[in-house]
Amino acid sequence: MSYGLPFAALQASATAGATVKVTGNATPTSVPGTLVLTATKQANNIRVYNAGTVLAYVRLSGEATPAATAADIPVAAGTAVIVENPVQQGTVGLAVLSSATTAADVYFTPGEGGT
Repeated sequence: MSYGLPFAALQASATAGATVKVTGNATPTSVPGTLVLTATKQANNIRVYNAGTVLAYVRLSGEATPAATAADIPVAAGTAVIVENPVQQGTVGLAVLSSATTAADVYFTPGEGGT
């Protein structure tokens, strides 16, 4: 992890290093997504921002289609957390589970740093 430095997003191109949005639905059931990292510069961390109005649980893994549960990382409404990237280059499996019957937009941004 690259702590001690401010978070810096990787913006290598539109397809590598771009922010990905996954919307946790109002059912609530887990919603999968992917973040493809093909840039030559590695993304050590991923910033996870919950733009929703309810708590969301997120999972980031090397799984092709992960499923988030209430045992995964909780991200409070309107806040961001920095998570160590489980897949330095390649495809990161993402999943979002809304904690209530309200949808939650969660944004995943690859980068470096973490304060």
